[in-house]
Amino acid sequence: MSNSHHPRPGLQFSLQTLMIVMAMVAVVLGVYRGLGWQCLAYYYLLLFAVGPWFAFLLSECLPIRYVPLRMAIGNFLLLFLFIGALKISELLINGQVVLLVGLAALLLWTPQYMIFFVWRGSLER
Repeated sequence: MSNSHHPRPGLQFSLQTLMIVMAMVAVVLGVYRGLGWQCLAYYYLLLFAVGPWFAFLLSECLPIRYVPLRMAIGNFLLLFLFIGALKISELLINGQVVLLVGLAALLLWTPQYMIFFVWRGSLER
């Protein structure tokens, strides 16, 4: 009789997560060295484009075994990414920012969300 429940390691990092952390450090150092706040704003908008993927990876690195709690934390991260993108876009773009960010989230996030949170979440239960 095999046990289908495998214990999760305490803190799990992947190569993709390490690349994200290193890119964030590079952007912070670039801003510190004088590239300006716009570099950080554009990087945040690039992070917004892959929001569900980023939120899924970040929530999977947490030392929490309860899958619905990790998914809830990932959804809160997505909410904070969306609010941050609205605020940053107001500084960079003139016009109807809510429509642009909302449409971008609909087009970019829907397939990613279905893959990382709906489909993979149903496999882990």
